[in-house]
Amino acid sequence: MLRITVSESKDAVTFILEGKLRLAWLSELRKAIESATESKRVILDLAALSFADSAGAHLLATLERNGVALRAPSALITALIAAAAV
Repeated sequence: MLRITVSESKDAVTFILEGKLRLAWLSELRKAIESATESKRVILDLAALSFADSAGAHLLATLERNGVALRAPSALITALIAAAAV
């Protein structure tokens, strides 16, 4: 299961991801990010993300390449993102 909590400030929208990012939840995450105001910076807080399958890691790597800031990923999530980025 994945929980997405949105926190909005004057200049940024932070999405707090909790749980496991699997293929089944990617469309929900994409919808949430697309709903963010384009003029605001997008931040993904990954501190409570415990796992990402290959599709989830690939999406995170793609989002990071496209300017989304990834905050506080664990060592596991960092390694999964790095592996998906190659």
